[in-house]
Amino acid sequence: MRLAVREVLELSERCFSAAGFAEGPARAAAEAVWWTELYHGSGLSLLCDLLPALPEWDRGALTVADRKASVSVVNGATQPGLVSQTPAVDLACAGASRHGVGIVDVRTVPGDETVPTLGHAAYAAAERGLLSVVLASGGAGRPRTAVARPDDPHPVVAERELDAPSRSHAAVRDVIRGGAYGRRDNPLTQAFFTGESGTAYGTAGSRLVDRLLGRSVESDPSGADLDPGYVLVCVDPDHPRHSGGLRPVVDRFVADASGATRVFRPAEIHGRVDQVLENGVEVPEAVWRDVFDRSSEVLAPEFEGSYRGAGFDINE
Repeated sequence: MRLAVREVLELSERCFSAAGFAEGPARAAAEAVWWTELYHGSGLSLLCDLLPALPEWDRGALTVADRKASVSVVNGATQPGLVSQTPAVDLACAGASRHGVGIVDVRTVPGDETVPTLGHAAYAAAERGLLSVVLASGGAGRPRTAVARPDDPHPVVAERELDAPSRSHAAVRDVIRGGAYGRRDNPLTQAFFTGESGTAYGTAGSRLVDRLLGRSVESDPSGADLDPGYVLVCVDPDHPRHSGGLRPVVDRFVADASGATRVFRPAEIHGRVDQVLENGVEVPEAVWRDVFDRSSEVLAPEFEGSYRGAGFDINE
């Protein structure tokens, strides 16, 4: 059966509301589901599989274990990545705005089934004008990297699935877990100052980003010991601390097909959006039924009259 685009978003949001999410977090989670449907064709099916677990999800269980300069550490070890995704984007974007680089290290529940939605975190940061990278351990699937940069009408997104967490993931985690990120040099400098670059770049910032991206698609067998979770790196290409030239580094990475399993370009996604707006989204009936049944558990929304009786002012 087919659903209208609006129905996909609304059904998803109502499922999260029925599970106890507040209005804002419910909407944010629904947008991640919708992104996964649009980009991977699996958002609603994933949501259907997650329905039994939704009541156990709790944004209040997230804690900021540390926050220094450009780095934040979020402990969400009882929660999946989808729950921490929006606050992680906010923290990383704030760090990039202030310091040129923002990094958030998030611990998640083992066996996290929401890892496929984490590309939306990179996408959301790129919508704010930042170069962004998500480095994720496997959860219930394979480890993956997602890279995004701003473009029109949608950010460019490149994703790569790996056999083990990436070298970049391990390098950033080593700096953060070693507690060295409070030093003067930012964590990217500490993690990627040494080593070969794929292309000769004239600035330190370009070389660091090149090494971050190049190693983000190289598996590190020793990374199997990493705690479950993901790292979100955001870089403001226009920050005064950078000397420019960061966007071409990402462009070269995206242009190299060997660096990504799949690249989602604006024209392709724009065409996909037009298609689903016209034809709707194809969804198995069993998936729709389960999602619809859960979404129907939402109580009628509160309104001003529900507090005052039949006449708004009659009781005052």
